[in-house]
Order: sequence, then structure tokens, then C-alpha cells
Amino acid sequence: MPKPLHIVPAESGSDLAQLSDEELVKLCQNQLPHDLEAYRELVKRYEGLVYNLCMKFLGSREDAEEVAQDSLLQVFHKIHQFQGRSAFKTWLYKIVHNYCRNRISKIIRKREVQEAYEEHAKEDLPIANFEVADSSEKSAHIQEALNKLKPKDKEIIVYKFISGMTLQEISEVTGIGVSAAKMRYYRALEAFKDAYARSGNNLPAAPVRGSSSPTR
Repeated sequence: MPKPLHIVPAESGSDLAQLSDEELVKLCQNQLPHDLEAYRELVKRYEGLVYNLCMKFLGSREDAEEVAQDSLLQVFHKIHQFQGRSAFKTWLYKIVHNYCRNRISKIIRKREVQEAYEEHAKEDLPIANFEVADSSEKSAHIQEALNKLKPKDKEIIVYKFISGMTLQEISEVTGIGVSAAKMRYYRALEAFKDAYARSGNNLPAAPVRGSSSPTR
């Protein structure tokens, strides 16, 4: 059984438990935000069902508890918009579904960015050092591509590959979280590759490990 979400303090001895959903909803619409009694009963009635639905969607207790709370708080803010065209339970579950879907999208995006970052981190990135370029002309092309980037993309490329900063250091300098820095780095790298390719150039080859000269 899920633990109570405690969105509002629990009270005992209420006769509201005998009311139907429709009657409770009407009371909520008349009482909120000044009187929480009817809303408290709705939460008590549905928090277990909402939590279990979130668990089925998300598979994580932490995520399920957070999304369940967000969903029930959304009921608090939106219940005046409920017009009775469907059962209250159906209306509630639509809210839960949307919140779960949004959370799943965030989880997937975070996982994709992390996997992409880890994949790139395994590679010898061609712009890790400007001296990798085998001519001043290629260095100029690299600079030209950098200049085509958005300012935030350019700064993270410069920090990472020119200054050799870690993502933790970039996070501290720019004032963003490490996860946000990873995401920005990945997007900036893709933008740089596109800008360089549009110039009709091939990226300079990475140096062979243990060798001071670039790969030909």
C-alpha cells in the first residue's frame, strides 16, 4: 500500500465520506480555495488509485509519489473547470495520464542525452585541440564554424575543447547544473559538426593515441 501523500492535513469523523463524487466535486467548486474539507475527502478517496496508476506508468516509487502529488494538486487548481461531461474519475485519470506522459518524456530525454554523452566521451573528438588541424586553413574553418554557433553553444565548445574544462567546471562557471551542461554540450557539438560540414569541410582527424602527429 502506498503511504499517504499528505497534500492536505487529514481529519477524522467527516460525514463527507458518504457523499458521491459528484456531490464532493460540487462542494469543492463552492468551497475552494477557502475551505479544504471536501477536497481533502477527494484526495483521501483517490490518492491510492492515483499512486498505483502512476506506479504502473513510471515504475519508480519516487517518480510515482511526485507525479501523484502533482496530479492531485492540479485537481485543486482546475476543479472549477470540471463540467461533469464525464465521470470525475475519468477526468482525474486524464490529468494523471498527462502528468505521467510528461514525466516519461523527461526520463527518456534524460536517458538519451546521457547515453549520447557517454558515447561521445569514448571517442577522440576532432576539435579537442586546434593543433590537430593539419593546416592553418583548417584552423580557420574551425573558427568559422564556431562563429556560426549560438553564443551559448560556442561558449561550451570553447570551454570544453579549447580550455579543456570538465563539465563540472563548466557547470560552476556558467551557473547551470551538470546535467544541463551535458545536454548543452551534446547539442553544441552537433551544431558545430553541422556548421563545419555546411562549409564543405571534413572534420580534422583525431591524433593516434601515443603519437604527437595527426592521423593522415
